[in-house]
Amino acid sequence: MNHQVMAQDGMSEEEISDKLIQIRERLSVLKDELNQAQGEESKLLIELEAQDQKINQQRKLIRTTKTQIETASQQIEVLGQQIEEKGASISNQKNQMAELLRLHVFINHDRILKMMLLNATTKSAEITQHQIKYLQYKLYDLIKSIAEQIIQLEAFQQQINEQKSNLEQQQNKLLAEQQIMLDQKRQRALVLNDLRRTIKTYRNENESLNKDNERLNQLLLQLTQFLDDLPENLGENLSFAQLKGQLSKPLVGQVIRSYRSLRAGYSRWDGVVIGNQAGENVVASAYGRIAFADWLRGYGLLIVIDHGDDYMTLYGHNESLLVEVGDWVQADQVIATAGNSGNIDPTGVYFEIRKAADPTNPLPWFK
Repeated sequence: MNHQVMAQDGMSEEEISDKLIQIRERLSVLKDELNQAQGEESKLLIELEAQDQKINQQRKLIRTTKTQIETASQQIEVLGQQIEEKGASISNQKNQMAELLRLHVFINHDRILKMMLLNATTKSAEITQHQIKYLQYKLYDLIKSIAEQIIQLEAFQQQINEQKSNLEQQQNKLLAEQQIMLDQKRQRALVLNDLRRTIKTYRNENESLNKDNERLNQLLLQLTQFLDDLPENLGENLSFAQLKGQLSKPLVGQVIRSYRSLRAGYSRWDGVVIGNQAGENVVASAYGRIAFADWLRGYGLLIVIDHGDDYMTLYGHNESLLVEVGDWVQADQVIATAGNSGNIDPTGVYFEIRKAADPTNPLPWFK
């Protein structure tokens, strides 16, 4: 956020930082209250959240390790180019040295030619002596330059060997992290199946989904009150209302659950589900501020972005979250990775647009 703009809104950077800490603390308490359940279901929900949070953290580690591997690979590529260029330079200078050596040997061993060149009566004798000396110096310089470049080449080779060793370690770390995440996903699937059986035992799915929706509405109401404590800063960005028909989809993929389509029983979707593989990038549809980034019962790992003018966008069932409450995000900025956290079957992202907490069809808002 632009700190000068914040000062004009009447709050210093330090005051806003303190407010964000307070908001995060209040959100943590609110989240715990909203996620409360009864009996055996409560235990299973706690286990489900724990598994989703572990996968969230593991996915972040995997993403960091992949970035490190990409950086190391680029460095190896640069070093490889430098080694190739240095090798070509050394080869070229060796050819020059070979030509000079042949000329030097030829002059020194051809006595008649040497006597003629160095004959005092020959006008070019002095020039020839200078040329022979230059030839000797040139040979020395070439030998010295090649020796120095060979030392540099060895240093480059040492660097590239170290980079390759680091890369192998990072790749092994990545494979280990991926295996841990796969194990966590298997454990999560078992917990989720138990939870679904429990829900069917105690109440029908429709009732469960309606309660999830009530929790979400309560969260959004509280978020609106929390964010009143913070100044708005849209800068030069258009207001959200002006972006209708211009928003990017938060995830590349097909809409597999439509707005207001039946979900279960009489329950309907208040947004859309866009399907894609787990781990694909989820992006912010527009500029705004992160109002919520945590696990919420029924919606898994959820992000809520406040866009001002009572508009919010919701991104649910993510596999990992890459932003925190209070962060400002740009349109198309990566904020999460797609998944199926929470109680949902399809893999992708659940997306809602809310105006004053009321859901609206997202499809007309997309490009």
